[in-house]
Amino acid sequence: MARKLKGKIGSKGLKGALLRHQAKIKMVKNIESKQKHELKKKTPNINNKKVKRNQELQKLSQEKVIPFEKNETLMLCGEGDFSFAKSIVEQGYIESGNLIITSYDNSVNELKLKYPHTFEENYQFLKDLNIPMFFQIDVTKLVKSFKISRNNTWFRTINRLSDHKWGNKPLQNILFNFPHNGKGIKDQDRNIREHQDLVFAFFKNSLQLFNLINTKVQDDAFRYTQGYDLNENTPQSKKLTNEGYGNIILSVFDGEPYDSWQIKLLARKNGLTLSRSSKLQWQNFPGYHHRRTNSEQDTTKPAKERDARFYIFSKYISNSSKRNRKSDDGSDSDSD
Repeated sequence: MARKLKGKIGSKGLKGALLRHQAKIKMVKNIESKQKHELKKKTPNINNKKVKRNQELQKLSQEKVIPFEKNETLMLCGEGDFSFAKSIVEQGYIESGNLIITSYDNSVNELKLKYPHTFEENYQFLKDLNIPMFFQIDVTKLVKSFKISRNNTWFRTINRLSDHKWGNKPLQNILFNFPHNGKGIKDQDRNIREHQDLVFAFFKNSLQLFNLINTKVQDDAFRYTQGYDLNENTPQSKKLTNEGYGNIILSVFDGEPYDSWQIKLLARKNGLTLSRSSKLQWQNFPGYHHRRTNSEQDTTKPAKERDARFYIFSKYISNSSKRNRKSDDGSDSDSD
């Protein structure tokens, strides 16, 4: 290794000339290095730009996750001041002719008293679109609450309240935002148990309603087409099992006590599986105000400052059922 020369740059002779030459080379290298650094700042790497753009697109797509599709049918359960229903219609997330709204409260007048500053405007907006709205609907007794019977069928009830004429459309999605029994129980263990009972009963009753409504739709279509599925590629024929089960959607806050509800376990006990979940992005639903079950006041911590998720559950289909479905569809060429 060459020994570093000692001495002054300004000294005469060979040693001084060599030192001056080395200093000049070092100065040139420093200038070149600084220029390269400045150039890199002005023209960032193309690959880095692509990565950043992909990250932005991914973030944007995550923020626009809506748990149902515009051309699918949807029933909202336990609506408060109807602001969520209004928001999804205004934003074009759902066609007004495919929406049904239900409330646990007894009447329009009761909701006007409970939400004096917000409900009436939301209600009038939805009423002008002839969207069916039902009151006194208990999610733990859906079939009973709708008073469905041999003489008073689901379709007769829906069509009586809507100029859109629901017709013979299946029900594909049932959504319950932030389940709450409204009791305000202070004992946390009891509070958790009662909300587990509420969610479990909601799952069970939603499946009953799906089966009751959609098997009739499928049977009528089967008879009409003499066994040929003319609508197999239409949106309203998708996302239903052979038994007529659709998607059950819950929105729930993150953290306790909600984590202790164990909604995935409650779903499994009803034969449901988690299809997917996504973060609830509040900015996707302008005008939606999460309210208390008993007043227009916001919760202790404003909802939009709290993290929440949508959970989409579907009926679990066993491998044997899948094989039977393939056989029924004629996709097994070796079957007799």
